[in-house]
Order: sequence, then C-alpha cells, then structure tokens
Amino acid sequence: MNQTINISATTTIATIDIEGVIGSEQQGDAVTTYSGLREKLEQIEALQTPVVVVNIRSVGGDVADALLIYEALSSLDAHITTRCYGYTASAATIIAQAANEGCREIAESALYLIHNSSCVAEGNATDLQEQAELLKKTDERIAAIYAAHSDKGVEHFASLMAQNGGDGVWLSPEQALEAGLVDTIIRPEKSVTASLIGRIAEWLGIKSKEISAPAMPTDVINIRSQMGNISQISLSEGQKRVQPSRVKAVEDPDLQGEVLSANAEAYNRDAAIFR
Repeated sequence: MNQTINISATTTIATIDIEGVIGSEQQGDAVTTYSGLREKLEQIEALQTPVVVVNIRSVGGDVADALLIYEALSSLDAHITTRCYGYTASAATIIAQAANEGCREIAESALYLIHNSSCVAEGNATDLQEQAELLKKTDERIAAIYAAHSDKGVEHFASLMAQNGGDGVWLSPEQALEAGLVDTIIRPEKSVTASLIGRIAEWLGIKSKEISAPAMPTDVINIRSQMGNISQISLSEGQKRVQPSRVKAVEDPDLQGEVLSANAEAYNRDAAIFR
C-alpha cells in the first residue's frame, strides 16, 4: 500500500500533504489512512509546532478513516489551516473541516463535492436495513460537521448532499464559499499582482501597462490593503523567507576636502595630461 502522507516540519510551521484515496480498503492506489497519519501527527506534537497547514488533493474514500483524521487534526494544539486543490470530494471534504475558524481555503481552480454516504452490502432484509440506518446516521454526522464550521444549519447541508439522488453536487469555489463549506478562495498570484500594478498606476497617474510586474513573490508584499486574496498563513510563510537587504561597504567621503564641480574635475584631468 502506497501511503501518501507527506509531512515537513520546523519549530514554527508544519505542512501535511494528504493525497490519493482516503482509507485502507483500496488496493493499488495511493492511500491516506488514519493509522499512517497518527504516527506523523505524534512527530508534530513532539515538536510543539504552533502552525499546521494541511494540503488536500483527494477525491475521497472511506468515511471512517476521514472522521478519524478529522478528529486527530482537530485535537492538535496548533493553529490549523486546510487548503483544497484539484478535485476535493466526498470524505476529503470532512478532513477539510478540521481548520480553525476562518481558515478553510480552496484554490480558485478546484472543484468541491459533497454527497450522501454509500456502501456495498449483502445479506438478508434485516442486514440491509441495518446498513441503511447506518448510512442515514453517517449522513447526519457529516452534515453536522459541515454545520459546526459554518453559519448554515444541518438541514442546509443535508439538502445539498441529497441532490441528484444522493450523489450530491459539484461546487465551484464560489459556490462552496456561498454554501459555507470553505472560508477563503486562494487566487493566483498573477491576479493579485495585476491588481497591485493597477493601484500603483492609479497612484502615479500613468497607464498600468507601462509598469512591469514586480519580480518578488506576491505573497511577501507587505501591503495590508492588497492582502484580500492571500491568506494570513501564506503571508506569514512568505515573510519568513525574506532576507534583509545587503549593501557593499564603501569608504566614507572626505568631508574636509574641497568639493569640486564636474567642470573643475575635468579641467584638472586635462591639465594633468599636458604637464
């Protein structure tokens, strides 16, 4: 089984990459399991890292493992930010709810899917009825988790999950934000850069196309009024990478000497040639 939980950590920030299928039942696919994550989280707890960023690139999988991962992340004594990329679907959206208030992020190009839970079952009528009841309770639990991180009610999320015969609905980042499933849309850096250039052009009274884009990464520009599309955690990470400016040492000018004009200096050079 290919475990796809990658963690990089320092004393100030830890990054967790969750990819592939959630759960342990799938074979031959990249799998993220609770047991694999638990060991990694113990390492983070030992470091006492105050900030944790969870990058999620997963189409979902086993609800049981997703619930356990959600609980494990939520229990960390750290500030948690979750970031969703690509197709974030099904059980992966449960993990995305483990963020601190206002820190559930989604990439502008991502898609987000929530739906009713499903299973493969066999047996007699009683067995199947028990499975159906478990699925209903699972749906209620998932909707309650969504609601706990939103100002929307449980019924709101239950309705979204039940659409299309229980297959749910794919949401754009804007729709996911409106639905209360995420808090922030991560915009491409170039969008923020273009906005910043336009504002500078307005200040200077020139056309924005006459200004070149700044070479530095957008997320380290320390202009608070331009930070609407960049999360505070991105800003913090970027600023930690910034190094102080360095200048070459130069000899102080002789303040006691005579200061010559450019014409006088040129005259002295010519005079020296003809001596």
